[in-house]
Amino acid sequence: MKVGFYLKRPNDNRVSVIYAQLNYNMTVFKYYLLEKIHPSDWNFKAQKAKPGAKESLEFNQRLKEVSAKVNDAFYNYQNTHNGNSPTPEQFKYLLDETFNKQSQVRIDREIERSFWGFFQNFIDRMESGSRVHLTKNTPLATSTINNMRNLMNHLRDFQTFSHRAIEFDTIDMKFYYGFTDYLTKVKKVNINSIGKLITNTKVLMREALELGYTNNTIFTHRKFRSASAETEAVYLTEKEIEELRKLDLSDKKKLERVRDLFIVGCYTGLRYSDLSKLAFAKVDDDILEVTQTKTGDRVHIPLRIEVKDMVAKYDGEFPEAISNQKFNDYLKDVCSECELLKKEVSIKTFVAGKRETLTKPKYFFVKSHTARRSFATNEYLARDLQTAEIRAITGHKTDKSFYKYIRVTPRENAENVAKKWKEREQKRLRMVPENNQLKAV
Repeated sequence: MKVGFYLKRPNDNRVSVIYAQLNYNMTVFKYYLLEKIHPSDWNFKAQKAKPGAKESLEFNQRLKEVSAKVNDAFYNYQNTHNGNSPTPEQFKYLLDETFNKQSQVRIDREIERSFWGFFQNFIDRMESGSRVHLTKNTPLATSTINNMRNLMNHLRDFQTFSHRAIEFDTIDMKFYYGFTDYLTKVKKVNINSIGKLITNTKVLMREALELGYTNNTIFTHRKFRSASAETEAVYLTEKEIEELRKLDLSDKKKLERVRDLFIVGCYTGLRYSDLSKLAFAKVDDDILEVTQTKTGDRVHIPLRIEVKDMVAKYDGEFPEAISNQKFNDYLKDVCSECELLKKEVSIKTFVAGKRETLTKPKYFFVKSHTARRSFATNEYLARDLQTAEIRAITGHKTDKSFYKYIRVTPRENAENVAKKWKEREQKRLRMVPENNQLKAV
């Protein structure tokens, strides 16, 4: 009985499986092991790991143990079968039992059907494109996949924090209250982001239920809900945008590019994920065509003169983008130089699950997404475009989702109504014939 060790892929530049070649009674039999090694770390002549390989001593010791166990299995079979040798099929079965390969297969299957195994497979299918959008039948957006990865990371952190294993049958109301409390108080996640995490948990559990991985339906309980709250966010008025646009930043090129790209956003309504890819967008007869990163939908946006001027300024190109985080940092520096944005405003927000009011200069609250909100709000207030026309540019599917972007304060609304009432009264007076007007006595 002779045992030798060889690599399955000796010429590859990647880790290779090792197999044992067994020679007995004129029979040559290959048996694949669970051990793996990179060919550059393998001594082909000595049939073991090179001395310089990582953990080579332990690795070579395991190979010696494999050789010993193979010999023991072979001779034990002969001793109990009147000296007869096992067939290759019988020998493979003996070795599978010896090295617990059958147990490993069962373990792998159990892992695959576990909550975490299912979750990883769920993400893998999203990334490969085999799991597509339910209604569009198109690959899922990168942001959707990232949201699921974000959920997985939060769940793993919560599992460690709570010392409670997360499996299909532990996704119950105790989990719900514990997880949301952890996200609120420990991670300081805002209420709407928590709502999205719970929504994605329900998406994951529903698919597991439909595919037969679990019969747990607690996630459908009315109290297992995705909480949300209407948050306040600023927008820039046309006057504020104009001051920002005319700000002299010629000696601060980084800030100038950030300002210019933000201005493009204020006049196109694009998300930053799309603003940052304008180099790949198509412009045909002053119509900008963009496939939205978030939704995959195509929108057509007519270019305003301000945007045309910006493109001309950059020799026919749009301003170069940087990371969203750096963009927001620089944007705050730019806006702090605008007199109109130094005025303090109060914003209601949630901090650790509690509603609080922050009062700071307006520029403090300006972010990349403020451009999109400013576009939607200003076009809505202008009243010369129908809501459906504005939605066609922003890409909002419904009026409900669009109106969430309208950031009009009660004061601004009252002033707008007063202006319209005044116009209505003036129009009425113009329509009244002079002989019907009462004369003073």
